[in-house]
Amino acid sequence: MDCKDIKLSVIIPVYNTSAYLRRCLDSVLDAFHLVTEPVEALLINDGSTDHSGDIIAEYCEKYPQYLKRFDKQNGGLSDVKNYGLKRARGEFVIFLDSDDYIERDMYRDMLAAAKKDGADIVVCDIKLVYDDPSQNVVWPCAVKIRKGNFAQVIDMSMMPASWNKMTKRRLYDGLTFPVGKNNEDVAVTPIVLGRAKTISVIDRPYYNYYQRSGSIQNSSFNESRFVILETAKLCMERMKELDEKKQEQIKGSVYLHQVISLPFYPIRMEPFRKRYRLLVSYMAQVETLFPDLWDNFEIQELLTWGSPVVQIYRRISAALLRNRHYLLTSIFWSFVNAVFDLSGRFRKR
Repeated sequence: MDCKDIKLSVIIPVYNTSAYLRRCLDSVLDAFHLVTEPVEALLINDGSTDHSGDIIAEYCEKYPQYLKRFDKQNGGLSDVKNYGLKRARGEFVIFLDSDDYIERDMYRDMLAAAKKDGADIVVCDIKLVYDDPSQNVVWPCAVKIRKGNFAQVIDMSMMPASWNKMTKRRLYDGLTFPVGKNNEDVAVTPIVLGRAKTISVIDRPYYNYYQRSGSIQNSSFNESRFVILETAKLCMERMKELDEKKQEQIKGSVYLHQVISLPFYPIRMEPFRKRYRLLVSYMAQVETLFPDLWDNFEIQELLTWGSPVVQIYRRISAALLRNRHYLLTSIFWSFVNAVFDLSGRFRKR
């Protein structure tokens, strides 16, 4: 098959997910059976030490027309994504975490939307899937009150995710995921979205995002999560290639949904002493890297959203943080945590 004929490449990083890998691959094969155009899935074993490699070999032997096996030394998720992009041959690419799975009509419908709209990127909703199905929740991919699909998609907390976005491969030209960093998508996806001329939105939860214990966002909070500041800063540097309006929209989204959400939610939920220590350290870095944070339009708008109780919480928190009253912030959050349920659900990376 000539590479120019391949319509879609699915890049699947694999590292020690043997317990979930069959479910993931079965879902991809089911989806491929509905697609009439040539497709491929790149199964990249990133030095797994469990039985993942055996499962990959089994599936690739059985379905060589669809699946391609790659084995490499462990380099982390960013390294695998870069590796996959170099070897993908499709006009479009999309990622898939090997502990997640997709709905059968995902790729067929997204390719159809791309053709119909002449889109460079197609985005779909996400379903957060828990072991207890009663906890499952659908996460929209767009904020409908915004004007235009770029603004709608960029203003979502899950915006950086690369696995619910089918993207023209050329939009990744010159971009790499930062190796050795978590939250790697923050440094890449906003730029890719900004490069797109047309974005299509499908309001259906095709992507099943499995929330397993032990994943980064579902684990105890520690300073390693501060890496979001590094990837956010890299995003700010890279977005200079875009027009000023898109730069401001990206900055607002990253400030709101990535930078400030860390203290407002997971840090706030930590025990008092740990919370105060984390807050002092984190906000010192924020002030250095993003001195205009509190004047950003998205942060200002945040203070006007939600119920009166939520607005009061946000306004007091913002005022205390802006004036570096971190001990008072921690005391106030102890009261908030005891009286109100503002925690929400925290997702894996």
